[in-house]
Amino acid sequence: MTIGWFVTGTDTEIGKTTFSTLLLDSLKENGFKVVGFKPVASGAKWINGELINDDVNQLREHSTNHYTTNQINPYCFEPAIAPHIAAKEAQVNIDFELIKRSFDSLIGNVDKVVIEGAGGILVPLHDHLLTIDLCEFLALPVIIVVGMRLGCINHALLTEKCILNRGIQVSGWVANCVDPNMSRYSENLKTLTQLMTTPLLAEIPYQNTNKKTITWLNKEVLIK
Repeated sequence: MTIGWFVTGTDTEIGKTTFSTLLLDSLKENGFKVVGFKPVASGAKWINGELINDDVNQLREHSTNHYTTNQINPYCFEPAIAPHIAAKEAQVNIDFELIKRSFDSLIGNVDKVVIEGAGGILVPLHDHLLTIDLCEFLALPVIIVVGMRLGCINHALLTEKCILNRGIQVSGWVANCVDPNMSRYSENLKTLTQLMTTPLLAEIPYQNTNKKTITWLNKEVLIK
């Protein structure tokens, strides 16, 4: 039984947090103790003397227990820019060992951890280290969130191939509609289902309200 997943995406702002929180809720509904974990976040505001990233806040709210920001988000930077640039400006070295220690401190108290990456799979975290290197280091299966819009087929296939070529397990992918006016949505979804080598795990409709919904979730793969 897997302890969790690393959630990545085909781009930034394509629904990684939306899917991660929906997955956390589904796991809780099935009796699992869960926590959301975001190793690196950029784009945050100072609230009561603490840097708070909105994605991290949502992950914390959907976790089983109360966790401090530092527990589930070891690195947080104020400017909404590429993490490696934000880290360099803050004179901070993103340390994978520190991230692993934070991760290890959580897994003893929960059944499942949902890790949300920053941006896409090749986003730099250091001068010579990428998000995919962190995936490999943490040794968790990956879930790819595909932002369903024009160009998504190319982005999805490239992302999946990149991860698999590194020998990293991919549990599957999620179709998240980010463009309510996307032309030929069903045709694009069908093509992706045919061309992706890993299974479709969930389909999420366009979210136009604060209440997040999910059309379909592959419980055989995720809820076990």
